[in-house]
Amino acid sequence: MVLNSTFAAAARTVLEDVKQPMTTRELFDEIMRRELVTVRGKTPYATLVSQLYKQAQKDKAEIIRVATEGPQRAQRGTVRWALYKTRR
Repeated sequence: MVLNSTFAAAARTVLEDVKQPMTTRELFDEIMRRELVTVRGKTPYATLVSQLYKQAQKDKAEIIRVATEGPQRAQRGTVRWALYKTRR
């Protein structure tokens, strides 16, 4: 077992293994099941969400947000996270 220092690194590990988009809850559950991070705070799920959105905003983001867009933001229940395959 490789212990990652951040949720973003752990999410990348899981997405590389699974090879398909996952919801935030699926990612979180899999990271916890594999014990890829040491949880220190009171809101680890919120930490994962924050780190995923920060990763997706980078110029050459490896983790991207896939969603069906609504009038102002993504439609409820459509957000998935995936690896951008050509950016390494």
